[in-house]
Amino acid sequence: MRRLRSILAVAAAITIVAVGVVWLLRARTNTAGPRYVTAPAAYGSITASVDETGTVNPVDQIQVGTQVSGTIAKLYVDYNSSVKAGQALAELDPTSFQAADAQARGALAAAQAQEGVQRANIKQADAALAAAQAGEAQAQANARAAQANVAKARAQLALDHATVSRDRALLAQGYIPQSQLDTDATALANDAAGLRAVQAALAAAQAQATAASAQVRSAREQGSASTYQAQAAGAQIRSNNAQVQQSAYNLSRTVIRSPIDGIVVSRDVSIGQTVAASFQTPTLFVIASSLKDMQVDTSVDEADVGGLHVGDAAQITVPAYPNVLFRGTVRQIRINPTITQNVVTYDAVVAIHDESERLKPGMTATVTIVVAKHDHALLVPTAALLYRAAASATTGGTPRPTATGGAAQQTQLAGAPGSRAVLTVMREGKPTQVAVVIGISDGENVEIVSGDLHDGDRVVIAALQQARSNRSSPFGGPFGR
Repeated sequence: MRRLRSILAVAAAITIVAVGVVWLLRARTNTAGPRYVTAPAAYGSITASVDETGTVNPVDQIQVGTQVSGTIAKLYVDYNSSVKAGQALAELDPTSFQAADAQARGALAAAQAQEGVQRANIKQADAALAAAQAGEAQAQANARAAQANVAKARAQLALDHATVSRDRALLAQGYIPQSQLDTDATALANDAAGLRAVQAALAAAQAQATAASAQVRSAREQGSASTYQAQAAGAQIRSNNAQVQQSAYNLSRTVIRSPIDGIVVSRDVSIGQTVAASFQTPTLFVIASSLKDMQVDTSVDEADVGGLHVGDAAQITVPAYPNVLFRGTVRQIRINPTITQNVVTYDAVVAIHDESERLKPGMTATVTIVVAKHDHALLVPTAALLYRAAASATTGGTPRPTATGGAAQQTQLAGAPGSRAVLTVMREGKPTQVAVVIGISDGENVEIVSGDLHDGDRVVIAALQQARSNRSSPFGGPFGR
């Protein structure tokens, strides 16, 4: 019995010792702070890039259409045909256009003939006017001569009256015989008759002059009418000439020609197909100037477009040649935005030159544009920016802020170069918040431009665990207060 009691006593003592050891180990573990995963800040080279996808297109791609409607009669090229500027690509049936051109030329000839007739009429009117003017001049001269004759007859009649009166007085005194008076009286009667004759002649001459003036006015009006008709004929000629030019142009447009040197990318018509150019020009062919000079149209997010510049180097890959790296250059950053579901992007055009002409229009390309590269830059892992050392009420492991830590704790993380950020740095074995200014990033590392961070400093990128603040007994309950 004593031996059993001794064994039980030893077992109890061993149990008490074991419980004490376990409690001490748990207490030591509970009082320890969290374990941190760190990485050193170190100098190195960093390259910032923008990765986008886009579509390969020729630099110059022209859609060739037709300005006239008709039926395709001939095709001279097909897909992948090399063409020169001015080379015939296709031809429309020219029958209706030839008829329209012949009709326009016939109307032009008729208008020219009509103009010739009107010009002949003008010449006849000019001749008639000249004759009328000559007749008017002659009639006016005759009227003036008749007026002179009337004046002369009147003067003679007045002299005859005076002679007869004198003869009567002399006859009464017996100085002249009766025959003298009779002779002078007869002369008076004759001269009176002559006056009436010349007055009648004057009236006739004046009537002729009036008629001649009317003929002159008529000839002038006829000449003006002929002139107007000739002008109308000239306008008709110009109109018909324009119609001839239009018909000739339409006839020439029945032959579809290439506007540039290049290669036929697409042919959208066949022989016998009718094309209508009533409201918009139909596309018959698509011609690329060259497959050696291509471009990739990429959509760059508004957050990345600020770092792009014309002339930036780019690397391009396409699924057709997964092991080939094409090199290009940013040729244009278009300011016209594209908004899709409130996402704003901008079109960046990357130019590529490939002598082998391996790139084809429509290929999907992955583009990496190098926007910045810095050598001997102080770098930390990007994960360090994402870590926040939060104070824990259970362990008392509150990180110590630096002199600027109060403001640094309130700084929001931003990814743009020049933004402020907060890093957790191990100083004397304890985490300390440090405010820094970041530069460019390559996704894995970020450049530190300024701040209280030096080469070799250990920055926290993660915490493995967080200890509990209260102590407990080995049996799971609280052990002390």
